[in-house]
Amino acid sequence: MRNGKRKVAHLTSVHPVSDTRIAYRECATLARAGYDVVLVGAGSAGALPPGVRLRSVPMPRNRFERMTVTVWHVFRAAVSENADVYHFHDPELMGVGLALRLRGAQVVFDVHEDIPQDIADKPWLPAWARPPLAAASTAALRLLQRGYSAIVTATPAIARRFAHGRTVVVANYPSLDEIPRLSPVPFEQRPKSAIYLGAITELRCIEEMLDAMLSPELASGIRLTLAGTFETAELERRVRAMPGWAHVDYLGFCPRSAVAAAFETARAGLLLFRPAANHEEAMPTKLFEYLGAGLPVVISDTMRCSAIVGENRCGIVVNPRDVGAIARAVSYLVENPAVAQAMGERGRAIVEERYQWTSEAQKLMKLYAEIA
Repeated sequence: MRNGKRKVAHLTSVHPVSDTRIAYRECATLARAGYDVVLVGAGSAGALPPGVRLRSVPMPRNRFERMTVTVWHVFRAAVSENADVYHFHDPELMGVGLALRLRGAQVVFDVHEDIPQDIADKPWLPAWARPPLAAASTAALRLLQRGYSAIVTATPAIARRFAHGRTVVVANYPSLDEIPRLSPVPFEQRPKSAIYLGAITELRCIEEMLDAMLSPELASGIRLTLAGTFETAELERRVRAMPGWAHVDYLGFCPRSAVAAAFETARAGLLLFRPAANHEEAMPTKLFEYLGAGLPVVISDTMRCSAIVGENRCGIVVNPRDVGAIARAVSYLVENPAVAQAMGERGRAIVEERYQWTSEAQKLMKLYAEIA
């Protein structure tokens, strides 16, 4: 406790310190509630929410260094902060969480993904290694979970992995102040473009998106706006060499302050995931960002949250492996701006009515009231 405030340290070795869920939802909520909040992670950030202080550790040069050296740096920084509650966000910090719990602090494990399924889907792991590693992670979760004060999960499906008596689902719903404003630019005045904003990975269909840009079923003159960073340098080299890259406007990393302007350049948002067990129950933040900004969404039928889009007529649901279907959906939305704008307005309305961070913040605060 410092200055009469309970001190909370959020820890991550994997996520950027500007991660929306970590910094702009959970940390911001705790700071507004009067907690002394520090975020420990690698690298630097722009303006963090008021009341959230960054404790930066060195950026790792590769995945192995992140999982060893960076984890050690995060642990040392966490100990020096001497917090009342530690809230960590990555499976590779499970040992750090146990060590901090043994020092007498309250420790929360925030699980963003279905960890065993995520391991089974990792393209950088050898195929033969994925099943035993996934099984080992399942055993580790069962064995270690009771060592923490509480478990927070992003979806109910993830929560079913845990028998911990204090498991709380805190969904990735946005708050209105973090959603890009509803742009006054009519769709017919926008470029003939669809946008993908987020991490650029194979699982998130970057190759299928570029192939769709060359599909004979894509209407003439349509371009793809791409905003984000590539998962690996090798993937970036491969994607830039694809013929479809000639139809891409690449913005690179898009800071939060530039998201609204980027969305104004498009008539649709793309949210495509290859079939993967870890994605079936996902509720990606990107879905609500697109809808909140008034963009209709082209979304994979492999995710159950696609029902939100289909049932509310705020986009088009497609098979992510069907490049022609992607091209047809993008063409329809771009070539029919009045229809796309009406879809986008319905999407904005359902976010305002049903999918708000306010309810999730209340669950987070109730948990902290119990343990802190």
